[in-house]
Amino acid sequence: MKQLHYGWVMVIIATCLFAVSGIVVYTFGLFLIPLTTAFTWDRGVLSGAVSVAWLIAGFLAILSGRLSDRYGPRILITLNGLLVGAGFLLLSQANSLWQVYLSRGFLMGVAGAFLYTPVMSTIPRWFASRRGLAIGIAAAGFGLGGMFAPPLAQWLISTYGWRQAFLILGLITLAIIVPLAQFMKHSPQRIGLKPYGEKEPIEDKQLAAIEGVSFKQAIKTSHFWLFSIILAGFFFCVQVIIVHLAPYAVDIGISEAIAASMLSVIGGCSVIGRLSVGFISDRVSSRIVLIVCVTTATLALIWLTFAKEIWMFYIFAGVFGIAYGAMVPLEITLPVEFFGLRSLGTILGGIMFVSTIGGALGAPVAGSIFEVKGSYDLALLTSVIVSALALILSLILLRVPRRHSVLLTKTRYPKEPIIRL
Repeated sequence: MKQLHYGWVMVIIATCLFAVSGIVVYTFGLFLIPLTTAFTWDRGVLSGAVSVAWLIAGFLAILSGRLSDRYGPRILITLNGLLVGAGFLLLSQANSLWQVYLSRGFLMGVAGAFLYTPVMSTIPRWFASRRGLAIGIAAAGFGLGGMFAPPLAQWLISTYGWRQAFLILGLITLAIIVPLAQFMKHSPQRIGLKPYGEKEPIEDKQLAAIEGVSFKQAIKTSHFWLFSIILAGFFFCVQVIIVHLAPYAVDIGISEAIAASMLSVIGGCSVIGRLSVGFISDRVSSRIVLIVCVTTATLALIWLTFAKEIWMFYIFAGVFGIAYGAMVPLEITLPVEFFGLRSLGTILGGIMFVSTIGGALGAPVAGSIFEVKGSYDLALLTSVIVSALALILSLILLRVPRRHSVLLTKTRYPKEPIIRL
């Protein structure tokens, strides 16, 4: 019987880690109405806690990526589990807005920096072939989390109240993430293996020398900045939807349980997007796939501006979920195409640093618009405009010639260009 390559074990663990982290990503919007009811806080101000988390995660992403490149992901992911668990436990005791910002904003922001970048910059190191598929499967964990986390959180809130719900979610994340983190390894070379699909074993130092460029070289390219800004616009829209879709649906008369199920549809359909793009990106230029994803998201957001019936919301959730899910593997496959593996963790951290600014603005901007206008109509229109701008930049990125990349200029390893179109 052929032994399972440890790279696929890494993928399975990463999938589970991201599924549990979906509790953080997908549930806070369900707590908006209970918290604003209990404390009379504005939705825009309360949503700012999510923005703080995004900004802190982005600010620390470069450091996290650098540490992961050097030491591996195990310690960082362990810290993630401890911080997320502590954040939820503190939320269960919150009585003031600053406590929400400390727990959901600061602690979970730091935690976020110590999960996504280390995991997603490590997985590509384990695969010489089927890399896109491996990334897609791992990223599908977020979608799985999106399927079970919202209904679980809503059931806990309805059954036990929001305080007990936070407490139980914290115990779940703590009990799962920390043990799984202990099985994450830096690279196959460090444990005497070779990447999956690699015919000839090579040393870790040789791999670093022949595949990729430094972070300093990467930030000099238009590829880096265009892609980062595209992600910033996309994540702006994602945070508007993830945090405010359920409150918006409830405001127009849809029940809380059905509103929560819409987030589950987004999460479930995102699995389709992540797996399919992971498979397709092994065969087709990721730039083309990027354009398709952003176009699909833009059309879905336009549809949402007209949605008033439950079935229309479900159609939006399905289509947007596929586009959202497809974008996550692209966050890794495109940087690998552009910059290689040499400093992938640090480069990915830099991209996340820029892109999280957009994500940080999405939730509070939509919440503030609601407080001023009394509806989400203008917030949805704003999302459409931002997504359309991201689409324009995606088309520009497609046309950026190869000569703009440092990968094809003054490198000491010109045998095979990293960008493959």
